[in-house]
Order: sequence, then C-alpha cells, then structure tokens
Amino acid sequence: MVKDSQRQRLALSLSVIVLTGFAVSILTPSWAADSGGNPKVDRSSTTTEIDRNLESIAIALVNNQLPELEPLLDRLKANEPAQYNNAIRDLARSAKRLEAAKNRDQDIYEIESKLLQAQMHVKLLAAKLKVRDRQIDREALRDAVTTLIEAEMKRAEAEIRYTKQRIERTQRQLAIAEERLEAKQQNFENNLDKTYQQLLRSAGRSKEKKKDAK
Repeated sequence: MVKDSQRQRLALSLSVIVLTGFAVSILTPSWAADSGGNPKVDRSSTTTEIDRNLESIAIALVNNQLPELEPLLDRLKANEPAQYNNAIRDLARSAKRLEAAKNRDQDIYEIESKLLQAQMHVKLLAAKLKVRDRQIDREALRDAVTTLIEAEMKRAEAEIRYTKQRIERTQRQLAIAEERLEAKQQNFENNLDKTYQQLLRSAGRSKEKKKDAK
C-alpha cells in the first residue's frame, strides 16, 4: 500500500510538472503575426469550473497530437482541478494556433505539429528526471532534444521562406507604385488638361470662356 501510494504521488507530481504552464510557443514566426499574434491566456480566475468548449478543443488536441498527455490530464482532473483548468486553457490555445497554421498552409501545419510534439516529449522526459533520475531517461531526453532542435530548425527555415515571399510581394507592389508615379509625373500636363476639360464638360461649360463684356 505504501508503494502504491508513493507511485500515485510520483505520477501526480509528474502530471503537475508536465502540464503546469503548458504554454507552447508555436506560431510565433511571422506567419503568426499575420494572423493576429499570440492570444493571451486569462489566469486571473481561480474557479474550478472549466469552459466545456475549451476542454473539448484541448482534449481533441491531446487525442490527435499528444496522446502521452491523456493519463496526466486524467490525474490532474481527479486530484488538482485548478491545475487541470490551467492545462486545458494552455492546450486549447495551442490547438487554436495549430488550427490557424492549418488554415494558412499545410506545410506550416505539419511543421508546427511536429514541433509541438517534440516540445511535449522533451518536457515529459525532463519531468520524469525531476521525479526520478534514470539513465534510460537521460538518454531518451538527449534524443528528444535532438529532435526538438531539428524541428526548430525546420520552422526557422520555413519562416525564412515565408519572409522572403512577403518581401518579394512587397517589392512587386513597390515597383508597381513607382511605375504609376513615374507615369503621372511624365504625363502631368496631359493629365491636368484632360481632367480640367472633363470637369468643364460636366459643369456644362465650353472649353473657352467668352470674355466678359465691358
């Protein structure tokens, strides 16, 4: 019974460590800024009531992307409702960011999904080591960090590509604007006379005003 109780406490500690402050920094690249940036999470409430819509979104993310978190969430829900609520809010925020990435570009979505999974795996292994130091977990953590860094590099490469595309679009828009300005400058007198005559006709006036009689 003592060993069972100790295992339960260790499992709960692991759940709290992994899921507390699970604010994954996905979608911070330039494509996120175009989508309105990073939504803020309200942590001012201390109520144990959970938003069922947020919970549904968070659970869907866990089922589809982060199945390792499922037993940890269950432990928090049963033993630490306030911590569970915080975890749900953070997971829901990550889910919404992933959805924004999916709506924007499938490649970006795949990159962000892998990055999210790598971040979670690293945090899970680090939490295990905090609870109990084992060589097998140390080795797994090093491998997981390698995967995480590779995922971060993939995102950095994608951000560079995306930023270059934005610069190219801006340069094309600038070139068009410069051409329009140059055309107006070169045809200033013609445009002036044409617009002036059009306004005269709209006003029902002849091109040349007769001299006023003295």
